[in-house]
Parts: sequence; C-alpha cells; structure tokens
Amino acid sequence: MENFRTGPDAQNGPPPRRGAAGRRHSRAREQVLRTVEAQRSPVSVAAISRATGLHENTVRGHLDQLLADGHVTRSRAAAEGRGRPAWLWRPTRYGPASPYAALAGVLAGTIARTSADPAATAHEAGRGWGGQLAADLPETAPPATARAVVTDAMAAQGFAPEDDGERIVLHRCPLLEAASRHTEVVCSVHRGLLAGLLEGAPALDGARPEVELLPFAAPGQCHLRLRDAG
Repeated sequence: MENFRTGPDAQNGPPPRRGAAGRRHSRAREQVLRTVEAQRSPVSVAAISRATGLHENTVRGHLDQLLADGHVTRSRAAAEGRGRPAWLWRPTRYGPASPYAALAGVLAGTIARTSADPAATAHEAGRGWGGQLAADLPETAPPATARAVVTDAMAAQGFAPEDDGERIVLHRCPLLEAASRHTEVVCSVHRGLLAGLLEGAPALDGARPEVELLPFAAPGQCHLRLRDAG
C-alpha cells in the first residue's frame, strides 16, 4: 500500500496558481497539484484519487493539464505482470524560477567561451545525461517504442511534448533563456541527451532511430523527428 500524504494546503492556503494560458486553476486542479507536491515519492492516479476523494478520471484529466502546463512530470512504474505500467507523478523539477535554469545558462556560456568545439563538448555532456536517464527506465512488457521513450523522457524533463504522428512537438523549453543565448550549446546538450537515452534504453520495440532536433522550428516550438539510423 502506498505511503501517501495529503498536503496541508491541498484545499486551503495560498490562492490557486495559473496554467500556461493564464487561467487560474480550479479548486480541484489546485488540490491535485498540492497533493502531488506534498509527497516524498512519485504517486499514482489511484493514490491521488484516494487522497483527494476525486474520481480517477477526474484526477487523470487534471494531471494531463498540469503536465501540459509544466507543473508536474511523470514516469512509468516498473512493470508488474501483463499490461502497460501505470504512470507515477511528481512535481516538476524545472520551471521559470528554477535556479537550475540560471546555472545552465552559466555553464552554457562557459562551454561556448572555453571549448575548442562547443557543440561536441555539449553533445558529449548530454549523452552522459541521457545514459543516466536510460539506466533508470524500467523494462516494459511489451517493449516500449522509441517514440514513446523519447516522448516520456522529454515530458519528464519539462518540454511538454506532443506527438502528432509525424513529429514530436516540444511546446516548452525548461532552459529557454540559455537556449536563446547559446542555442548551439544547449541544443547540442539536448541532442546528446536523446542519443544517450536511445543508446542505453532497455530493449525497444523496433530499431533504435536517430533523433533530429529542429530548434525554434515554429513560434514557441522545437520539433523532433525520428528517422532510421544509417
């Protein structure tokens, strides 16, 4: 049974926050967010439903919007028996006010100034990051597709991805300021992350494609395209 805590301010306390479009959260959505934030470990929809008294479908709808708005992230639980593992939810690690965004900007600037090949240095750093993410991925039954692994990883890192079948659209960059000033470095880190992720991911359903990142391909968007290696 999950060790679940409800946040002391899940229903009272500060005013509700706002989504990406500027609309204030409903009482229920803010309750879901504060409950997730109060936990010491990632939690399931069922656990949140039990803690809040909201129907699981209602909780799932709020979490999907909170994910799109960058307030929460998700990862797959370890596979148990048949069927697709459940999502586990936790507060987002990055955001507009995150100190890590400022640190990333400093590091990107340092690489740009001091490396003989900033893009290669950044790519190698990102590749190590992707390898660490891959090591934490559970094996699923049936095996996950490369598109699913990439989409889930980018969601977990705060990029708000949307897979339209042709490409994966990233609606948010958690390091937008750094990417705007040092596009080559930051985007090379992300390219390396994707390469390391797919190189190290558990057995995938199908080939391991190469991922092409198109920075700022449209207003407010970067695009990912998966293509067969070779």
